[in-house]
Amino acid sequence: MSLTPEQLISTLSQISRDIDETTKDLVQLDRKAVEARAEYRVEFAGVFLNCEGSIELRKRLAEIETQSAYLKAEIAEQELRAAGHSIRALRDRLDVGRSLNALARMEWGTS
Repeated sequence: MSLTPEQLISTLSQISRDIDETTKDLVQLDRKAVEARAEYRVEFAGVFLNCEGSIELRKRLAEIETQSAYLKAEIAEQELRAAGHSIRALRDRLDVGRSLNALARMEWGTS
């Protein structure tokens, strides 16, 4: 598959825009993960302090009572990791595109 110079430029420009957009998403997801983790910790501490029994029993009861907040925090962390993987994949695509662009320029220069 041979691309025209315009197609290569367009593709590389789109990848660059995708990186910028995903980076913005990453910032928002990072904040969401921090907030979810803090919410979980506060909820856990509140339940733990209001339970009776041994420390181990209170921990387990707090874990049970805050399982939905914990899951929310874990999902937020997973979304953050996924966005990071997306940025790395986009950067890899950009590197490949740059290599193809260099090869195409050499080919166009010799034709």
